[in-house]
Amino acid sequence: MRHLASKHLFSYWSRLRSQRKAPTRAEIEPGDIREHLGDTFILEVNKSLRTISFRLAGTRLCNAYGRELKGLGFMNLWAEEDNLRVLRAITRTYRDFKPAIISHKGRTEDGREVDFETLVLPLLPTHDGDIRLLGISTTKEMPFWLGSEPIVTNKVLSAYNISVENKEDEREARLVPFPGDLKIAPAVISATTQGRQFGHLRIIDGGRA
Repeated sequence: MRHLASKHLFSYWSRLRSQRKAPTRAEIEPGDIREHLGDTFILEVNKSLRTISFRLAGTRLCNAYGRELKGLGFMNLWAEEDNLRVLRAITRTYRDFKPAIISHKGRTEDGREVDFETLVLPLLPTHDGDIRLLGISTTKEMPFWLGSEPIVTNKVLSAYNISVENKEDEREARLVPFPGDLKIAPAVISATTQGRQFGHLRIIDGGRA
């Protein structure tokens, strides 16, 4: 975990969860992470449809991709050869409650590149069994073209999970105090069920909103 925004969100999540495996979606309050809301997202895992989709995505993140991400399949962000690697990391996040850290290069159609760090954190399932994941995706630098030339794919540099029992991981994040309070506005997931099959998930090909 290298980016300050990732450490802030991890620290906030860790404080909320206390001794549990994860906090609930309802515990996330808007003001708590207001300065990072533009880069924050919520994923929905639908086991019956075998999909992982954006339920909510911040403005800066949507601008980086030049599109509304809400309802888009998360796996569509990645180069096809990296799908399995990302899928394994995300599966461990919601199945084993192990946060995932993905370092990747975002690429434009013209070949421009920028380094991203994406952190995905587990949330406790709702009473209805709905699975949500909290995440943030940021760049260390802001190239002048980001937001005007959309990212069209991501090449994974590394993808791994950390154990919340690992006190060293927690201590590193806790050294960075989390500024502020997040309320996450409700959003409606796309009802699209078409897409290509990958492992035990169906990958939805999203279009522009």
